[in-house]
Amino acid sequence: MKNKPFMSLKLKLSIGVVVICLLIGVLAVVLVNAIAADIVDKEYMSKAEQMTKAVVTALDPEDVKELTGQVMGIYENVDTVVSSDDWGSSKWKEYMDNYEGIEQLPVYHRLRKKLRTYQDIFQVNCFYIMQFNVPEKHAIYIIDGAYENICPPGCVDSYEDGFWPDEAGYSVPTTITNEDAYGWLVSAGSPVMLDGKVIAYVCVDISMNEIKGKALDYVLVASTVMVIITVLLLGVSLWQVSRNVVEPVVLLTNTAKNYCSESTEAVHHAFEKLEVRNNDEISQLLLSMKQMEKDMNANINALMDAKVAIEETEKKANTMEELAVKDTLTGVWNRRAYEEEIQMLEEELSEGLNEFGIAMIDLNFLKKINDTYGHENGNITIRKLSGLICDIFKRSQVFRIGGDEFVVILKNKDYKKIDKRIENFNYQLWQISEDSSLKPWEKISAAIGYAKFDKDLDKTVNDVFKRADRAMYDRKVAMKANRDY
Repeated sequence: MKNKPFMSLKLKLSIGVVVICLLIGVLAVVLVNAIAADIVDKEYMSKAEQMTKAVVTALDPEDVKELTGQVMGIYENVDTVVSSDDWGSSKWKEYMDNYEGIEQLPVYHRLRKKLRTYQDIFQVNCFYIMQFNVPEKHAIYIIDGAYENICPPGCVDSYEDGFWPDEAGYSVPTTITNEDAYGWLVSAGSPVMLDGKVIAYVCVDISMNEIKGKALDYVLVASTVMVIITVLLLGVSLWQVSRNVVEPVVLLTNTAKNYCSESTEAVHHAFEKLEVRNNDEISQLLLSMKQMEKDMNANINALMDAKVAIEETEKKANTMEELAVKDTLTGVWNRRAYEEEIQMLEEELSEGLNEFGIAMIDLNFLKKINDTYGHENGNITIRKLSGLICDIFKRSQVFRIGGDEFVVILKNKDYKKIDKRIENFNYQLWQISEDSSLKPWEKISAAIGYAKFDKDLDKTVNDVFKRADRAMYDRKVAMKANRDY
């Protein structure tokens, strides 16, 4: 019987320790990498979602509806849809010719300017707006805010799986992909809503290549350190292996396993709390893990700061936009807002709008009040008239276009019941004039006139305005003749 080669217990234990340490080290590295990847993925997904929501709140849903309607109207009426898989081919170019002229529309330029503004703020490559035809597996580009490699309006991506609205249609699940062409990307989309309906989706792609590269570096460092530790352990006794290697590695492994189970907070300090005083490679490994933990926490804090900055930027943008179109004295819309509304009305008029009107209100005696009682009391008179107009015409937009001139764009019930609104307005003025408890500058007097759009008389919105202004002037003349103000 042939004797088996002799193998010392020390060698057996050393081999066993090496194998065990390798397994534990690999497990620790894999767990830490998985935890880091999970934290980074969640933060980037949250960041992408916050970005799209911020852009949605900044966009005018009417503009989005208008441009989406233009693009989808063409898409739904073409004979054959050619997807971007055939980009650059003759049939693709022939299909895209159907959308010629979309990029020259004013609404296209307004939306692209908004998207690029937020691209610059958030430092991303592009925001884009899409609409989805789920049964056909088509994702249709409405507008792409990128500066390079722009997907033109009407461009269709055809998918079998991936970036689609959920079953309710009110959100697009955020996804992370890794493709040869683009690397790691997190994609998110938020719906643009109007009157409770989804018009389109604002989407963003954020590259994760840099952060994924750092995570890989951490894994390589941890793996290298583990190999060094394993080689050094070959000459150490069983007691030293148990005391100085196995126990510290088990501690690190358990910490890695429980890294996210102790707290739901994004920032962790599990490795920072550990102490290994062996002054060897395992201590170096712990220092590397602590440094990795610090770096991860720093990246997470930066993402959280970016989230706060996004919210603050959104609030400031909304405040600045509102101040630009609000009258500082009365709080109603100013002349700039009126001119923008008139431009929109002109566009709607060309599309068939025929139920709207304009009411003109002119404050009487403002100069006399300013000269007699001072401009502060004159401002009180203006604000009181503004409040009365807003109270009477609750369902219409009110604009102050001059010192003592107000305009109301009549729509909905205010349009249909304009005669009752005028009657109520004049009655309220009469009651104010009869109230002896009011001071002279509180007894407001004003002339009002209106005109409804008449396709036989009016070609433009300005024609309606002129007739309303004339009606107001006639009312003012009548008031002077009757001395009722």
